[in-house]
Amino acid sequence: MARTCLSLLLGLVVVTLSVVPGASQMASDSQTLIGTWSGKWSGIWGTGSATRSGDYVLTITKTEGDKVFGEIEWTAAGTQRTPFVGTFDGQRLTYGTTELVLDGTRLSGKRTGVPNYSRGINIETTKQK
Repeated sequence: MARTCLSLLLGLVVVTLSVVPGASQMASDSQTLIGTWSGKWSGIWGTGSATRSGDYVLTITKTEGDKVFGEIEWTAAGTQRTPFVGTFDGQRLTYGTTELVLDGTRLSGKRTGVPNYSRGINIETTKQK
C-alpha cells in the first residue's frame, strides 16, 4: 500500500512539474512590448573616461510572432530617429547590435558597435502607461 501511494505521489509530482513551468521558464507575450519605453543611454566616449548620456525612447508599434517593429529616438548631438525591425524571444529584444532584456516594465541592456564608444552604450528604459 505504501509503495503504491509513493508511486502515485511520484507520478503526480512528475506530471505537475512537466505541465506547470516555473516563472523563470515562462516566456512573455510579445504584445506586452507594444507601447513607448523611455529612459536614458550612457557610455564612455573615446579612449578617455568621460561619460556621455542622453534620452532614449523606444516606440514599439506592432509585433508579428517573434518580430518586433518600431522606432528608436535618442539624443546625442541632436536627436536621431531610426525605424527598426527586431526579434523577441520572450525575454530578450534584439535589433541591430542592441540587446535589451525585459524585466517587468523595464527594458535594459547594451548596444555595441557604436562609433567612438568602444565599450558600447548602456540603455535603461521603462514602459510608459
